[in-house]
Amino acid sequence: MISQAPIQVKLLVDNKSAIALSKNPVHHDRSKHIDTKFHFIRECIEDGKVKVKHIGTNRQLADILTKALGRVKFVEMRQKLGVVQVQRD
Repeated sequence: MISQAPIQVKLLVDNKSAIALSKNPVHHDRSKHIDTKFHFIRECIEDGKVKVKHIGTNRQLADILTKALGRVKFVEMRQKLGVVQVQRD
């Protein structure tokens, strides 16, 4: 059996505080309220399964799925995702 290198998932996050919290193994008073199941991502980062990278809000493609966007921004994000508009007859 040939051994393959583990797959590393890259998360593009626009929140620097969330990135710092995910990489810092020390529990701070401000973060102790977070349920332990949400600390799973920290373990994945420590194990090298996940890499977190900052991306500016204006380039965050996930916004099309989570926010109400203006038409211009919506069309721009839709094109970046490769979704095409279907014309009705």
